[in-house]
Amino acid sequence: MKSCKHIIGAAAVLAASLVTTQAQTISLWNFNSITPDALTTTGTLTPSIGSGAVSLVGGAASTFATGSPGDPASVSTDNSGMNLSTWAAQGTGNETRGLQVAVSTVGFANVSVSLDFRESGTVSRFWQLQASSDGVSFNNVSGGIASFGAVNNNTSTSFSSTGLYANTSSSGSQSFVQSVNYLFVSGSVYENNANFAFRWLAAFDPAAGGNYVSSFAGTTAAYSTSGTARFDMVTVASVPEPTSLTLGLLGMGAMIFRKRLVALR
Repeated sequence: MKSCKHIIGAAAVLAASLVTTQAQTISLWNFNSITPDALTTTGTLTPSIGSGAVSLVGGAASTFATGSPGDPASVSTDNSGMNLSTWAAQGTGNETRGLQVAVSTVGFANVSVSLDFRESGTVSRFWQLQASSDGVSFNNVSGGIASFGAVNNNTSTSFSSTGLYANTSSSGSQSFVQSVNYLFVSGSVYENNANFAFRWLAAFDPAAGGNYVSSFAGTTAAYSTSGTARFDMVTVASVPEPTSLTLGLLGMGAMIFRKRLVALR
């Protein structure tokens, strides 16, 4: 039984890797200085791949600080991230402050957005992903596939198909949750769209009666407007539909699995 699990698992991993390697980056921000200067406190809002614009929403302010280990530049001393602060007062401004990214997806289908995200202990525990097809009106996303990668020393990390992200950060040295990714429904209005944009916004705790709770303690009292939220590897990509080879590999794994089950009975 163990061996057949390994077989089908290997086929699934191979199929997934084929899709991943064929994904096309439309735009990417790593926030590192265009001319390396060995400083994490400097950086740029110019995309390192593609084109587009990163801006602040509401009264949030930003600086640069040490970036994510998911950035290939993490091996150097020039790995920067975009560090946001100055949040709304407790009980006010739900989903009004954060980061906005605008990218043309003309010529691309199956759009996804992703980022590496780090919270201090006193910033909001909850965040909402919103998207826009006209660059003006934004709505909470729905129906897509939400996922994330390495959580490092964070705990209780979750990300829903409606774009609500929650995370409990460390009390000491905070770290990034890597590859927080949302794949929009195939055929959505965000494909082949010159005005596509998305926002990542501080949100009330759904259970806290119209208040923010802090990322670490999870309390309204510990929330602070001076907490920080840090972004790196902000990406808009086009993810291809599964190829016939991918589907064939998955089918092969399932067929082998069934045959081995029959043999073991």
